[in-house]
Formats: sequence, C-alpha cells, structure tokens
Amino acid sequence: MLALPEYGFQRSVKHHNCDLTVVCDWIEISLLIDEPEISRQAVNDILVEQGVYDKGDAEAALMRATFLNRIWDELRRRARLNGQASHYIVQPHRLLRAANTSQLLPAMFLLCLSCSDYYDVLRAAPHVDYVVQGDLFEEFCRISLAGQGWQVKRTGWASATGAKKLRATVDSVMAATGEDAIQEKWVTIYKDKNEAGCDLVSFLTYPDGWIGRPLVLLQCASGADYKRKLATPDLGLWRKLITFSVAPHRGFCTPRAFEPEPFRAAAGQVDGWLLERHRLLRPFATGATELPRPLARTLQKWLRPRFKALPRLR
Repeated sequence: MLALPEYGFQRSVKHHNCDLTVVCDWIEISLLIDEPEISRQAVNDILVEQGVYDKGDAEAALMRATFLNRIWDELRRRARLNGQASHYIVQPHRLLRAANTSQLLPAMFLLCLSCSDYYDVLRAAPHVDYVVQGDLFEEFCRISLAGQGWQVKRTGWASATGAKKLRATVDSVMAATGEDAIQEKWVTIYKDKNEAGCDLVSFLTYPDGWIGRPLVLLQCASGADYKRKLATPDLGLWRKLITFSVAPHRGFCTPRAFEPEPFRAAAGQVDGWLLERHRLLRPFATGATELPRPLARTLQKWLRPRFKALPRLR
C-alpha cells in the first residue's frame, strides 16, 4: 500500500476528521499501482497502525466501522460513475483491481493529478512541470468534451499550438465561434492578460451554422491552486474583448473528485459548467471515445516516474 498522504488524514477520536475524498483517492491509487486487492480489514488496520483511529473499545470500533462504511459507499459511487473506465470492482469486504489496466489510462492520469494536491513528492523536482502538466490536461479535456458531442478548440497558454498573448487568444476564440466584432481598445488595455483564463472554447454546432447555440469558455485547472481559479475565465472581461452575438457561459475543468456539498460549493463559484473527474471520464466510461495513441504513450511516459516516486508503507 502507498503511505498515507501528507494531507487529508487527521487524528479521529470523537469525530471523523479525515477528508473522505483524499482517503478514497489514496485507496484508488494504491489499487492502481501497488495492490491487486485491498480488503476492508486491511484499510481498518492501517488506520489504526498509523494512529488515525484508536483500536480501543467498542466505541472506537464503531467509529472505524462507520467511516469504513462511508469509504465503501463512496468508492461504490465512483465505480458506478466510471463504468468501464473504473480500475476496480467493489465487493462487500474487499476491492479488486480490474483485469485490464491498459484501458484505464484516463482514470490513472486524472487520479495522479489529484494526488499531487496531497503528496509532496509530486510537487517537487523532477516531477513538477506545470507547463507540460497543463498541456497534457488541456488536451485531455479537449478529447473528453469532443467525446461528449462538443466542438472544442484550445486557446490556452499551455498549448503547444495555442495562443501565448491575449490578442492571439482573442483571434482564436473569434475564429472558433464565427464572431467578428473585436473591441480593439479593450484588447490593448488588457494585453498583459495572456489567455485571460480561457484555455478552451467549446460549442455545439447545427447544420444551419447559425448563432443561438451554447457557447462555453473554459478554464482547465490541473494544479493545486485550482480554487482561486474557479471564477475564471472572467466573462465580463471577455464580453469587453468580443461583442458576442450570444453571451457565453463559463466552464471549469478539474481532475479532482468531490463529495456532494463541496461540489455544490465549487459549482456555485464557477456559476456555470463544472467538469470534475467523473464528468471528464464520462465519454471513456461509456466507450464513446478513447485516447489517441500518441497521447496515450505520452501519458504513460509521464505517469511512470511519478507513480514510482510515491512513498510506500513499510
């Protein structure tokens, strides 16, 4: 098993103080790269051995059992959402790694990005490279949205072919959407904004090619600082830069998983379309799309040293 992350596990005596999302991610990634099978009893024993929960009396046993029930319920929910992209099978008293992990690369990639929030080693040299990480995540999001029926164009600074300065980003958005009313004054004023928080532009198309269709400007936030970006891109700013025929909506992509209430809070800050881990995995879960081979090879190469670097229990 992997060692407990540096964040998310807190001593729990009278109250449950651990972050359920972090605990489930720890179990998931342990199944992926270390253990073909994890029992409920093994998780229980580790929580006691690592001093998170007391072994103690009947009350302590009930505390652990209650938390283990929550863990299993959450993992069962995740497995159901992930469909064939899930890398594990939930049984009453154990978790089994799915037989063919070669098909699970999308889930592996998003899970590794999430684990960088609470494993320090993934945020240290030589494993940290935010430009490469951002580039890979933007491309992953593009493929996921395309698999959900949207037209998608990358505009973010991390893109190898994307824009580096605001004017180029504005031109890219206009070309993708068919808009033609640029506000030169505001583009000049905000010229140092680079991509102005817009990494992807996404929209639905119809045979008529007319306006009056959903249009979304999206931020792709792969790093641990995602919370400060939840209200980006700034749609007020973008409506100054381009006179849109129809007002765009905001979208936000993150590799993280959420419990219901944190998801509601994050969605409220986005005030738009929030694509967390399982929504991004949806087209892979249904078989609607798959990763192109070049990207799959790149992701495998990127993941290998990071998985190897994660600490193990002794």
